[in-house]
Amino acid sequence: MAILHLALVAAVAAVSVRAEDPVTEAPVSRGPEVRFVPPGASGTVSLGLYDASGRLVRVLCDEWTFNRFRIGLNGLSTGWDGLDDQGRPVPAGTYAARGFVVGNVEVAGEAFHFNDWIESADSPRIVSVAAQQLLPGGDILLAARLAGAQGALIRYSPESEARWRTMKSESRTQAASVAPLAVSATTAFLLLDGKLRAAGLADGAEIELPVEAAGIIAVAARNDRLALLEAGRVRFYRMPDFASQGEAADFPVPLNSLALLDQGAVAAGEDGSVWRWQAGWSPVEMPAGAKVRGVSPGPGNTFWILEERADGSTGVAQYNPDEGRLAEWFPRPEDGKLVSVTGTTEKDYFLALLAGGDTRRSVAIRRKEAGGWEFVFDKKITSCADFGWADGVLSASSNALPEELTIEVAENPLDSSVPRSLTLRAVADGSGTGLATTDGLPLLRISGQAGYGRVMMVEGPAPGTARFFQGDGASVEEYSIANLADITAFDAGTIEMAGEREAETAAEEDAGVEE
Repeated sequence: MAILHLALVAAVAAVSVRAEDPVTEAPVSRGPEVRFVPPGASGTVSLGLYDASGRLVRVLCDEWTFNRFRIGLNGLSTGWDGLDDQGRPVPAGTYAARGFVVGNVEVAGEAFHFNDWIESADSPRIVSVAAQQLLPGGDILLAARLAGAQGALIRYSPESEARWRTMKSESRTQAASVAPLAVSATTAFLLLDGKLRAAGLADGAEIELPVEAAGIIAVAARNDRLALLEAGRVRFYRMPDFASQGEAADFPVPLNSLALLDQGAVAAGEDGSVWRWQAGWSPVEMPAGAKVRGVSPGPGNTFWILEERADGSTGVAQYNPDEGRLAEWFPRPEDGKLVSVTGTTEKDYFLALLAGGDTRRSVAIRRKEAGGWEFVFDKKITSCADFGWADGVLSASSNALPEELTIEVAENPLDSSVPRSLTLRAVADGSGTGLATTDGLPLLRISGQAGYGRVMMVEGPAPGTARFFQGDGASVEEYSIANLADITAFDAGTIEMAGEREAETAAEEDAGVEE
């Protein structure tokens, strides 16, 4: 029988089991028994075994509720199999059992930082947006990269409570900076890694294309029509059976962007020019010095352009091939440079991607009936993979990453010799994030989700509080932690081990002890 030199052998604690906690049978003991009296009536218990040098060799209990232990006259007990955390038998020696009871420590989510797309815990973890397209009815289709090296097609409803629907997701190791995206009445077409792919808008199921899908430069779709731009021709199709509707060749200049109109098509040349196709190519007049970097369909026979001026500024303009320039919108210089523009065939409404420094913005803008423009949404993503603490505030990039915080914990009413000072450390591993002691004993789970590679903790606004931050590359989540003083340390004695088993001397000393 194990002999434990308990400091509290004479104490008997009143152990409470909350009604909502399921009763769990304690593990069967196959070796030494660890017994202790909890210094409070409720909470979770973390218990570790330490060698003579003070090194943690085994996490015996990780945030256990009291009902997971065997309950006896001398408090709570559990067994130890004599192994360390790597499953190896511990060497002969003296091992101390020490732990903590975590009481009413409160954890509350506070905010998502650096990513406006992430509005709640249910939002997809968007790291970057490669393409966006307006759908009939006002929804947005995003080709995005998600945390965890995932690529996805996601449907976003900006004016609905049910914001998100992930239509398709798959592993993707490399991010796509810009991936041309077009939608017909039923299908999304995405040009990715030089190959055209298609997915149904209703269910996201991949559609096998019955046409040549390699070597495509640009894709355009409108209602039941599809156009594919190659180096020397544009192929036109009618859906859903992809019946050929002819070709357009003999380009006046090399083309890099394409949009279908109600009548014919328009294309942008690599030299910044714009050309209309109606049985032949004809130029569309643009302002002197301006270069067009992309075209997208609009209502009727109108189209949108991404325009770059001689001074390097970029903007959006709406055109009719017969009437010329109809409207324009230019962002402020500090908002960044336009990367792409996509419109809808239903109304004067467009999406724009802007890049500037370490930020990337997605904006949706529509024309007001009374004139002028209004923002439907404006979503900014700031690169935050290297977030930290700078000048007393959270920073998207900083080498300062405070992970430790020393607090004053509650006095153990049964043993005044245990320490009152405790240094907590913010930790992240494959099972999630949380707080642990500096030697690695887990104390409090913050998140049970994997993928958070960077964590940080700083003092909170009041004694016994902390601010906890965790990031997965998509955003930085902030939590507030209160009542940290409601942690109590306890000592559960020592065990003498001889090789893989408890020392025989311990069994001899215990021979006269009554259970």
